[in-house]
Amino acid sequence: MWTAWRTITATADRYLETLTPELMQTYFEWKGKPLPESIGTMLLRNIHHCWFHIGEAYAVRQLLGHKDLPDFVGDMTGAEYRAER
Repeated sequence: MWTAWRTITATADRYLETLTPELMQTYFEWKGKPLPESIGTMLLRNIHHCWFHIGEAYAVRQLLGHKDLPDFVGDMTGAEYRAER
């Protein structure tokens, strides 16, 4: 699994490094039609999704009595990508 993880993240990194604020305001197309969310918003959605699952694991660790857990980023619903000005 570590080999797969490293392969996947290296591939993703190559794409992510090409993103600019201008590109993140564009839309992927599917079957000739733009998707409803911009690339930047979809990226934020993916980040938030991962944070949600990290939060679930964090909660389980709390219930198990683990100590000295790291801080967790809280609710960010409604966050939409906006390019820096």
